[in-house]
Amino acid sequence: MMTELRVEEVTKRYGEVTALDRVSLNVQSEEFLVVMGPSGCGKTPLLLILLGVLKADSGHIYLDRNLIDNVSVENRNFGYVPQDFGLFPHMTAHDNITFGLRVRNLPKADVERRVGELLSLVELQGMEQRRPAELSGGQRQRVALARAMAIQPSLLLLDEPLSNVDEATKSEIREKLKETVKRAGVTTICVLHDPGDALTLGDRIAVMYAGKILQIGTVQSLLEKPENEIVTRLLASHLFRWDERI
Repeated sequence: MMTELRVEEVTKRYGEVTALDRVSLNVQSEEFLVVMGPSGCGKTPLLLILLGVLKADSGHIYLDRNLIDNVSVENRNFGYVPQDFGLFPHMTAHDNITFGLRVRNLPKADVERRVGELLSLVELQGMEQRRPAELSGGQRQRVALARAMAIQPSLLLLDEPLSNVDEATKSEIREKLKETVKRAGVTTICVLHDPGDALTLGDRIAVMYAGKILQIGTVQSLLEKPENEIVTRLLASHLFRWDERI
């Protein structure tokens, strides 16, 4: 399914604070775009506006050239994985994955066929009867991914998907995340604060700071031609830590 997203001059204010300042970006079909920046730079408001939970003060969003500014959350058909994965603790992995399908009243056979495909995609066969507390951080992440992709979303939105993952296994889980999304062929926007994660995951990276996108490009283009000092300092080291002294 071809899905392209275009964001044009989106602005969001909270009183005197400008969370998003004329943000524009294009996301290509099946691209994995990372939006990276420090806490408070506007990543989450952008994600919530794309999801339809938050309304922009100005600007427009187009999905495959169709204006979706006033389309409801339900009718956007976007998959969303929150920072804490948002799994129902009392439900098994199977029931978490099928939740969105069951509320759409699909035939049971179709639901079971789809969940089988997803368990194979995220490599969790045999674990479908485990509850979240019985799974590792990486496994919970994959259940959340499978649930978000169960509805065959037009766009997948990931909010800090590695923040609740053990550092010892982060590299492996990061690789599995990218592989899973690519195999699913779904256009993805992922917000991250960690430069190392962003440089590893993104087909392209949009660097955000103070409500603005400073530069968008591939890792190579950002490294070779950073457009300002903030981008230069961010990409100079994976150990760099953002702060307000930039």
